Amino acid sequence: MGMIGFHFLFPGEAANECRTVTPLDGTDLPSRIFVFMEAYCAEPRCDCRRVMLNVIDAETHDHVATINYAFEAPKPPFDDEGQMFLDPLNPQTAMSPAFLELTADMIAHDRAYHDRLVRHYAMWKTIVDDPSHPAQEKIRAVRDDPDVSSPEPVCRSGPKVGPNDPCPCGSGRKYKKCCRA
Repeated sequence: MGMIGFHFLFPGEAANECRTVTPLDGTDLPSRIFVFMEAYCAEPRCDCRRVMLNVIDAETHDHVATINYAFEAPKPPFDDEGQMFLDPLNPQTAMSPAFLELTADMIAHDRAYHDRLVRHYAMWKTIVDDPSHPAQEKIRAVRDDPDVSSPEPVCRSGPKVGPNDPCPCGSGRKYKKCCRA
């Protein structure tokens, strides 16, 4: 089933607790409002303990980055993935690496934001893991609706980039220490 936006089950909380950011002049990002939309795993009994942050330009409504953030550092055999990275299965833009850096800084210096994401995850899992919860109907409707098509699979245009390969952005650094970091 994949990831579903937090606002789908909790519209009130999402509206009141949505993170917006206006980058300051002097950064590599335009100085306008960007919205961080949370999405969580909709698989029952999955304990992935992560959030997908979709960054949306509030002015143009364009999707500019998808950041995958795990609440704890990953353990083997997934330790090469990192705790936060640009999600390779979702579209990214030239601004994505700068938003990844901004998000890492934001989470490192704002414990309340990290705690809010963990709390939202717990709220989400309470519903997703309880088949008798009344809100389960909304999740089942998305899963069973024939009009909701699955997204087309992402087709890689070039060879797969390994974590120790040179970064395709041309920085000269390893992929795992650059755009994937």
